[in-house]
Amino acid sequence: MIYLFRKPEQGELIVIGADPSEGGDYSAWVALSKKYIDVVMASQSKEESSQLGHSLNHISKWFKKETDFYPCIAVERNVGMATIAILKELNTPNLFRMPDSFVNEEKVEEGEKYGWVTTVTSRPKLLDDLSLALRQKSIKIPDERITSELFTFVRNKRTGKPEADTGSHDDLVFALGIALQVLQIGWEDEDTWQKKAEQAVEYFQKTDRHIKRRWY
Repeated sequence: MIYLFRKPEQGELIVIGADPSEGGDYSAWVALSKKYIDVVMASQSKEESSQLGHSLNHISKWFKKETDFYPCIAVERNVGMATIAILKELNTPNLFRMPDSFVNEEKVEEGEKYGWVTTVTSRPKLLDDLSLALRQKSIKIPDERITSELFTFVRNKRTGKPEADTGSHDDLVFALGIALQVLQIGWEDEDTWQKKAEQAVEYFQKTDRHIKRRWY
């Protein structure tokens, strides 16, 4: 099921964090606006990892139509290899690649950087940054499914590890956290997108001046 919370604006940059299904868990993704830092759209379903790739490709095209920009898509790589493979096969633009600071350049090939890699280092940072954003109320979440998962995301009393409480899920929590990380880190094509946006504004300004000179 896909939930749309508001219509995105023309020129708005969107990032999508995706957490594919693992075992009997849900597949989930969250679309976050760079401009407003709010959840624009979200999804939670039982679709398998490869099918999620097709769904994300479809959503990417929808955002391109609505905003004139393809969203940046960051898929959790540890459980999302099939999702990433489908997205690459379909030539989906703007797939997030883990920055050099998060990977060991001597061990990771260029093509293996696609997706968000959850490690003993990146997981605590993701959760800490998300927790801070929630405390500071700098992120807007109009989805009760996400807030429900946040309320049941607790620290395991035995292991001390932050995770979903027994019988609960955390797919949307991690999808949201990944999207927020991408906003904070930035992505490869962000500068290109910004330049295109500036060029578009300059073009319309020139066009508007030309029309006024011609007709008025």
